[in-house]
Amino acid sequence: MKKYQINILGRNCTIATDKDELSMRRIEKEINEQLALLKTSMPHADNLDLCIVCLFLLSERIDVLQKSIEKMKESSLKAKVILASLRKEVEREIKGLNV
Repeated sequence: MKKYQINILGRNCTIATDKDELSMRRIEKEINEQLALLKTSMPHADNLDLCIVCLFLLSERIDVLQKSIEKMKESSLKAKVILASLRKEVEREIKGLNV
């Protein structure tokens, strides 16, 4: 694991992770951009309030993505069943031609 110094809302934090430097800087930038947007829409909120709202929004985003993944898994499973059925049908047709 590598340790990185990141700055969120002017506060330095040390983060230990397996991610590379570029990934960490991208995450740091995204967090600060999101918090800056929230600060614009909530000018009287303190940093803790901004972080709480940011976490809530991230949680909602995670929920949406998880539901999307579940739908994709279901679609994938249905496609596998259809493909297996088609394969059996093709195999039967091939056997019928070989007779």
